[in-house]
Amino acid sequence: MKGIKKLLTGILAATMIMGASLTAFAAEDTVSITIENELKEGADGVKTIDYTYYQFLKAEVISLDQNGASQSGSAVYYVESEALAEALQNTGVFKYTKAASNTERYYIEATTQDAQAIVNALNTDDMKPLAISTGTFSSGADRTATASGLEPGYYLVLSSLGTKAALQTLEDVTIKEKNEDTTVTKDDNIDVDAMFDKEVEYTITIKVPESPAEKDIEVVDTATAGLTLDKNVLVNGEAYDWSVWSDGVATTKDNKAAFEYKLTIPKDTVVANAGENIVLTYKAEVNKNAVVYVPEQNTAYIVYDNNKSAETVPVTVKTLGIKIIKYTMNGNEEKRLTGAEFTLWDALEGGNQIALVQETLADGKVGYRPAKAGETAATSIVVDENGEAFVAGLDDDANYYLQEEVAPAGYTMLDERFEVVMDRDLTEYQPVKILNNTGLVLPSTGGIGTTIFYIVGGVLIVAGIAYFIVRRKANAQ
Repeated sequence: MKGIKKLLTGILAATMIMGASLTAFAAEDTVSITIENELKEGADGVKTIDYTYYQFLKAEVISLDQNGASQSGSAVYYVESEALAEALQNTGVFKYTKAASNTERYYIEATTQDAQAIVNALNTDDMKPLAISTGTFSSGADRTATASGLEPGYYLVLSSLGTKAALQTLEDVTIKEKNEDTTVTKDDNIDVDAMFDKEVEYTITIKVPESPAEKDIEVVDTATAGLTLDKNVLVNGEAYDWSVWSDGVATTKDNKAAFEYKLTIPKDTVVANAGENIVLTYKAEVNKNAVVYVPEQNTAYIVYDNNKSAETVPVTVKTLGIKIIKYTMNGNEEKRLTGAEFTLWDALEGGNQIALVQETLADGKVGYRPAKAGETAATSIVVDENGEAFVAGLDDDANYYLQEEVAPAGYTMLDERFEVVMDRDLTEYQPVKILNNTGLVLPSTGGIGTTIFYIVGGVLIVAGIAYFIVRRKANAQ
C-alpha cells in the first residue's frame, strides 16, 4: 500500500514556467479519469464506490522550448481567479505568478514534491468550494468508474473508501485503487436477556484501510429508549480523554423512541492504526423504559472522510417478566383469588429477597420492577382484584422463587417457595399460576361450616371419657 500513494498522486512541476518565454497552446481535447478497484465481492454483490473530483488548475500543453525542441507532454498550470490563486498560495504548498501578458491568468507551481502534503492542502472545507469544477462518478458491476469529458488540468479525486489522489490529466488517466473499504461491525455479549439496570457489553470493530485518510472517524450509535449507554468507551482496551459518548439526542428508530450517541476518533489514532482494527468496548444499561419481551435494539455506523458506512446489523437485548395468577379450583373451573401477597427471592431456601418497586410500567401496566439503590421498596407483591400481579425487568440467567406471605382469606398459605423458570421465547408476560386450596381453620365459604361439628364432637368425646372414669371409681367403692 505504500506504493499506492505514488501511483495515485501526480506531482506538480517543481520549477516555475513562465508563459512569456515559451510557445504554448491550450489543449483542445477533453480527457477522462478511470479508476479500477479490486474489492472482493461481498454478500450483497460488488460494492458501489463513489468518487468526487475537484479541478483546481487548468493545463496548457507546451509544444516547443526556446530552442525549438519538442516539449510534448509538458505543461504549465494556471488559474483565472486571483482569489483561487491566493487561496492556493495560502496553503503553503503552492505559489503563483501573475502572467505579464494576460491579466486574467495566474501561473501556479508547487513548492514541495510531498504528494501527501499537496493532497492535504487541497482536501479541506475551505479549498474544495473554490474548485474550478467538480463532479461525481461511481463504479459499476465491472469495478470500474470513469469520469469523461474533463478539461485537462490538475484534479483532486476523493473515494468513498477514503483514498485521495492528486492527478495530472494532460491525457486520459487510468489508476487502480487497491485500498480497502472502511468497515464497522457491532457485537453484544450474545443473546442477552437482562434485568432492569443490568449492564450489557458491546464492541464495535472498525477496520482501518492500509492507506487511511488523515481525517477523524465519527462513530454513531443509535439505541432504542430502553437502553442507556454508559458514556465511557475503551479503545483497544484503553481509556482516552476523547473516548466518551456525547449526550444522547432524541430520535426514532423503526418507529420506536431512540437516542443517538456520537464519538469522534481523532485522525492521529486513525493513522496510527493503519491496516489494523480499532475496537471500541462500552456498556449499556437496560432501563425501566424497556417493554417486557419487546427487543431493544441498537446499531452503529461511521462517517469517515466523504464516506458514511451502512448501519451494522442490529443487536438486541430484551427484558422478561411474569404475570402471577392466583387461583383455586371450583369443580373443573378455575376461580381467581385476591388478597394474596408474595415476595421474590433468588434461592429456594435462604438467599436474598429481591427488592421491588411498584409503579406504572413501560407498557402501561401497574406492576413491580427491581428497585434501584436508594429507592424505597414495596413490602410485597399484592395480587389485584383479578388475582394477577405483574413483575417486569427479569432475565433468564437468574433464579427466581416466589414466597407466599399472605394467603387469600380461608385458604392455606404455601409453606414452600414456588420456583419460576423463565422462558425467553415468549412474546408477552410469562404466566405463573399458583394454586391455593381451602384451609382447615377457616372455611372457604366464610360461614361457621364444619368447625362446629369438630368442636361438639371433641366435647362429647372428653365428656364420655370423664363419665367412664367417674363410673369406675364409683363401682370401686
